[in-house]
Amino acid sequence: MSSIGGQKRVPMFEKMDDQIMDAMSDRLKPVLYTECSCIVREGDPVNEMLFIVRGELESITTNGGRTGFSNSDILKA
Repeated sequence: MSSIGGQKRVPMFEKMDDQIMDAMSDRLKPVLYTECSCIVREGDPVNEMLFIVRGELESITTNGGRTGFSNSDILKA
């Protein structure tokens, strides 16, 4: 998602100024994770915004809670 067009499809960015979107695009770094990769561990600080562009994300907590995401409207970019 290295273009403003891709980001503008995300509801929270629809009305954002193009200058800010350009600055954000300049800082995006694509990362590819393989199946069963751990992206963030519960309790670890997250100092960046993560976009799921394709695939599925499963969230698991230490108390056994699970939430599955699969390119839903909330996560589409």
